[in-house]
Amino acid sequence: MVLAAVGKNGTGKDFFLEYIAKKYNLPMVSIGDVVRELAAKDGLELTRENLHATSKKYMDAYGQTFFPDQIVKKIKESGAPIYLVSGIRPLSDVLFFKEAFGKDFVLVDIVISDDEVRYQRMLARGSERDGKSVEKLREFDEGEERQFHTSESEKMANYVIKNDGGVEDFYAAIDNFYAELTK
Repeated sequence: MVLAAVGKNGTGKDFFLEYIAKKYNLPMVSIGDVVRELAAKDGLELTRENLHATSKKYMDAYGQTFFPDQIVKKIKESGAPIYLVSGIRPLSDVLFFKEAFGKDFVLVDIVISDDEVRYQRMLARGSERDGKSVEKLREFDEGEERQFHTSESEKMANYVIKNDGGVEDFYAAIDNFYAELTK
């Protein structure tokens, strides 16, 4: 099984996957890691704008499925029965993984209903790339939507998990989800 998460920036997608990876000792790979490696190799500062530009550059040069293809190869070579994937954004990624893994590809949409809550959580993680205001966060959302059509990917999710409460609520929701998934 390949488990992946989609959702807007700051909803807890990576938190969700990292929690499962750590608790259940599962391997995880991030499309973002590949993008960051390539941006650094190109000598770019790792800002959200530069990462978007790097994604676009490599997708324009090698096709929309360049990044998921790198990840699929890694997963298949690993032989792991369960693998977690972070950083799926465009619908083409979702479709590529569905083609590669069929019903063994499980996509979860992580949602925070209130942009102010999402922004405060992003501030708490302390990343320079997260912007300076809720308005900037919404601009990033619009940019991601224009470039990746993320809402289309979110519609393809097999499950939706809300992350509107506290961290303990989110842990409980993740544990319940994972227990059901692996029955």
